[in-house]
Amino acid sequence: MSAEDGIEPGLVEDLLALQTREQRVEFLRRAGLLDAGGLDRLLDAADRLLNEDPGKAQRLAELCGGLADEAKAAAAVPRADYIRAGAHNLNGEFERDLRLTESAHDGYIALGMNLEALRTNVGKMAALLELGRYQEALDAGQTVLDALNGGGDPDVSPTSREFDLLTALVHQNRGRCFEQMGRYRETLDVYAAAEKHYRRLGMKERLGEIFDNRGTILSYLGRGNEALASHETAAAIFDKAGLTLSHAMSLSNVGETHLWLGNYTSSLRAFERAQRLLSPSEARAEQYFILHKTADTYLALNLYSEALVSYQEVDSLLECTGMTQDRAQTLWGKGSALIALSELKEAEGALDEATRLFSTAYNVPMLSGVMLEQAALLEAQNEHEAALTTAHRALDLVSKDDWPVQQLYARLRLADLLLPDVGEAEPHLLAARRLADRLALPQLRYRLNERLGHLRRLQGREEEARALLEAAVDEIERLRGVVSHDAIRASFMRDKTAAYEDLLLLHLARDDEENVRGAFAVAERAKSRSLVDLITGFGEKEPVRSADPEMGSRIRALQADLNAVYGELLGGPGVEERPSPLPDLHARAVELEQEISRLRLQIAAADPTRDPFAASALPDDVQDLLPSDTTLVAYHALGDEILAFVSVEGRIRVVRGLSTVTGVNQLLRRLDVQLDRFRAGQAFAERHMAKMERSTRQVLAALYDGLIAPLESLLGGAASRVSDGSDRISQLAIVPHGPLHRVPFHALFDGERYLIESFEISSAPSATVYSLCQKRSSWDREGAAVFGVEDPSIPSAAAEARTVAGHLPGAKVRVGGDATIGSLRGDASESGALHLACHGLFRSDNPMFSALKLHDGWLTAADAMSLNLPDALVTLSACESGRGEVIGGDEILGLTRAFLGAGAATLVVSLWLAQDEATAELMGEFYARLRDGAGPAQALRDAQLELKERYAHPYYWAPFVLIGKR
Repeated sequence: MSAEDGIEPGLVEDLLALQTREQRVEFLRRAGLLDAGGLDRLLDAADRLLNEDPGKAQRLAELCGGLADEAKAAAAVPRADYIRAGAHNLNGEFERDLRLTESAHDGYIALGMNLEALRTNVGKMAALLELGRYQEALDAGQTVLDALNGGGDPDVSPTSREFDLLTALVHQNRGRCFEQMGRYRETLDVYAAAEKHYRRLGMKERLGEIFDNRGTILSYLGRGNEALASHETAAAIFDKAGLTLSHAMSLSNVGETHLWLGNYTSSLRAFERAQRLLSPSEARAEQYFILHKTADTYLALNLYSEALVSYQEVDSLLECTGMTQDRAQTLWGKGSALIALSELKEAEGALDEATRLFSTAYNVPMLSGVMLEQAALLEAQNEHEAALTTAHRALDLVSKDDWPVQQLYARLRLADLLLPDVGEAEPHLLAARRLADRLALPQLRYRLNERLGHLRRLQGREEEARALLEAAVDEIERLRGVVSHDAIRASFMRDKTAAYEDLLLLHLARDDEENVRGAFAVAERAKSRSLVDLITGFGEKEPVRSADPEMGSRIRALQADLNAVYGELLGGPGVEERPSPLPDLHARAVELEQEISRLRLQIAAADPTRDPFAASALPDDVQDLLPSDTTLVAYHALGDEILAFVSVEGRIRVVRGLSTVTGVNQLLRRLDVQLDRFRAGQAFAERHMAKMERSTRQVLAALYDGLIAPLESLLGGAASRVSDGSDRISQLAIVPHGPLHRVPFHALFDGERYLIESFEISSAPSATVYSLCQKRSSWDREGAAVFGVEDPSIPSAAAEARTVAGHLPGAKVRVGGDATIGSLRGDASESGALHLACHGLFRSDNPMFSALKLHDGWLTAADAMSLNLPDALVTLSACESGRGEVIGGDEILGLTRAFLGAGAATLVVSLWLAQDEATAELMGEFYARLRDGAGPAQALRDAQLELKERYAHPYYWAPFVLIGKR
């Protein structure tokens, strides 16, 4: 600062720290600054501070204006007003900005300073622009241009430098107006005019602004790589000049362009860098903008809850600022997130308001985009004709001008609404392809190829369909490879499985061995890929700590609140004694979970140590990696149909039409009803045990008939034995899909026997995960840690832990007050076996916050993922510890994912609320057999069959399943 304006370092801070007017007057008198020249130098400093710390700039300008009389510096008053107006602009307070700008204008006119008065129109344009009053802003700019060229009031005589500067500033603001009005070609023209004048002046920082603004327009026109280069040039200019605020805004534009280009991790990192630059300042408007753009990235990555939280925060902040354009875009994103979360009524309100705001601003391309989202909403509300009409109107809006991106989106939306009518949909897809050929945007390419491939398959043009669908899948997997964080990779595939399904159908249409293997390979590519990345070390786990102490403290405070809410949800006191109603507790839990998730994503984005382009490669033929003595049954839900790939002795077959997703879901609901009857208490269960067992067997038999009976000939029939004639039971590996993750396959009943009586059963989320787990080292029998909580509602847990420890020589036993989260973290990496006997809480609406209750708090799935459990055998002896939520790409979220991702080779978990005493007995039998040398799958089978002799109902003996290494 001192080199530019002669103000000594620290002087401004010392001046602003003074409390009274008298102290400030005396301070400036001693410093030789209490005159017109001195205040001018201070106002130069304030002007320079605007782009670094708007709050400090405002306070300094206000102080100078207030001391103008003492300094006999009348011109300091309007100049101070104009600087204060700029600070209010940066804080999103545009009405105040406008009032102060007009005050500055009038002050300069009164002093006869016409050129300075004319210059305030530049600031007036900026305020009017943000308020959505674009024509008024353009009129203010035209006033300047006319006066400079001798054709208007006031009369001015600028130097050539003043002429160039004012002309460039006006053209720059005109460009921003044209941008908000969707007039992109005119925008580029006036930016070119501004650039010419700035170059003549040698003003590199202003050229940076032009590069930044031009990059935004190039993005809108689909010229993504040119846009990125333009924004990066601007960022480098601002960084070199030390312009913190401008540097942050250019980085946010870099982030937005990376999002357009499908570089998702780079996008989040750019936003995080921008946010860090802004955090010490008071530039609230820019902070809102970056938070909004971060939400856009979350939305593109299908992180709907995190996106919604961010949009809601921005909307609440913008509602009172008058930033209509930014608010309209925020409401658009908010509406899209709400549609994805099936909150359709709320989405309707958000999109209607966005439509109104864009219509008022005459922003045609943005209005078209919101209307396409409204068409999607109408379709979700079963109003098909209204959806078609709205999409056609959206296309008509952008068809007359050069808006290729908007036209392409409209064509894709119409094709979605018109399919499977290939005759109606095809013209739109062909028009979209012509548009896409002009654009280098991968997120549009895969969507177009996916739809064209689907169209060609419906038309029977199979080779064309195959080429298009394979191109779509390759593009999806390239995009997936540029996100490193597990939560992002897992969510990424939510809306991208259609290309895999169509490719799978193409293979299945040709019933030969090569195509069956091809179909299995495609199905495998679509299953649990991010979990494979975690297991192979390519996926990025949740970070444990933040480098930002404030963010770390915030997360810890939120987690403490969440622990308290979980305690309430678990029960503790009777329902009537709860301090908050149950729905309120659930809502509070969701609110806390979403905020913690969002903060963790910010921490992940700030981590530069991970390679964002690292991704695991699937083997060419997964089937070849399976153990030779294992029969694999990999299910797949294709629409409503359930089919199975069966791999026996190196040969794979497919069986179609086993059951339906609808039918399985109905049976699972019936099974839940049967198991829930045990909540009525032990006395009720004992009175009705025979009837309850009979009813449960009927449901398990129906599941057997739909899922296993059609495969019996391939499985070798009941009581199958291995081919060498030994007494060893056959190995059966199950890979569920979709709702089948909830099916207790080992307890399916053929009318005489349960499936576990014929096979030793293990499972995994995918065949790849299964084969990877089999290659892990066997668990270390010398090191173990056993945890048991002491809780009146699960009285057997502590005794269970001691019994288990008795079968594991040298085991560390953590019971009661010793069963803490800290002890678990400390013991985990040294434990070949880890046993947790405790409460479990399954969160269906946010499964990565499913949790285990230890003595001092709750360990969520997201927290568990940061444990280090190399090749461990992990038993989660807790209710519903094996429950998870399945999202697109068959990524199963919950404790299973967390512990496999943390390194466990074998995981024993429960599918339902396990009975306390029976579980303790089961675990005693299980570990006794492990002690005697049995493998985990054999030990669990033998223990369950032993328990079945004591408790016939599957509720007691069948809740636990084994996942991973057998």
